[in-house]
Amino acid sequence: MSDNPKIAIVIATCNPTKLLERTLVSLAECVAPPNLRRVIVAENGPTPTARDLVDDFQEGLPIEYHFFPNARKCGALNRALAELDDEFIIYFDDDVRIHPETLTAYAEALDGRTGGIFFGGRCRVDRVDAPEDWLDSFLPAAAKGWAPASEFCELKKSGALGFNWAAFANDLRSVGGYDERCGPGTAANSDEINVQERLLESGVKGYFVPDAVVWHYVPRERCSAEWVLEYKKKDGVGKGIAFAEAKWTTRWKQQLGCRAKLAGYQLVTFAASRWLRHRTLYHCRYKMHWLRGKLEGMRLALSAKPAAKTAAESTTVPI
Repeated sequence: MSDNPKIAIVIATCNPTKLLERTLVSLAECVAPPNLRRVIVAENGPTPTARDLVDDFQEGLPIEYHFFPNARKCGALNRALAELDDEFIIYFDDDVRIHPETLTAYAEALDGRTGGIFFGGRCRVDRVDAPEDWLDSFLPAAAKGWAPASEFCELKKSGALGFNWAAFANDLRSVGGYDERCGPGTAANSDEINVQERLLESGVKGYFVPDAVVWHYVPRERCSAEWVLEYKKKDGVGKGIAFAEAKWTTRWKQQLGCRAKLAGYQLVTFAASRWLRHRTLYHCRYKMHWLRGKLEGMRLALSAKPAAKTAAESTTVPI
């Protein structure tokens, strides 16, 4: 591991609760690889609130506090990225607890690499309440866990969760960093999924690291049927924003396909809702929220393009 590049850990937070303290306690209890250089707690929001808590961990961690006023989560992540050189960045959220061997697992998976690779770790959950049995299959991975395999393997598509994944700073910069139109504080999810897809398209390879384990806190409301529908719509908005950057032929096919499928689900639910089982009816609503979200994301991104171009031409903003 001595030949490995320096490692930085980045944790974004906004108006943190006691969960951030739990995260930092678990991080301090991890076996730290010798190439761990720094831990950045990147707070976004109107006022700084986490500095004193971060200072409490100065003795056990190479920890730094950075405050980015009025930035959303992806804005804070981009500004933290601008603070780094070419470290290998491990991303955690402020509501996870970290297995003691997770940092070691990531460091060993590096195996001397200096770029062209990203990792996703195993994600488990700490639930306040279990969902109803029928709803469990509809929950997003963030609320039920993620492990695409039992062993180390290549990721052929994006899917690593944003609260436990890792990539090289230069690789992230080469694809434009995080899309600040997505993520907490916006109407869209898929922030880490979209950046992983851009990495894969650029030739960066992804791998699953099963021994890099975290537990994500899932409050009661995130196991409800209505929350799942809204989450799925925000997933769709994020994907729609990504498709808005594609060629016009791809966008046209996506829009046409979404509208056709949406019309089909609407027809089924209108004409046959009284005969459909509850789970089947919910499945239709689930798909409809996803499709509406994709259409909304494409519309929002396309309508904002001229304004974004004008802003980019008039000023330079570091990512």
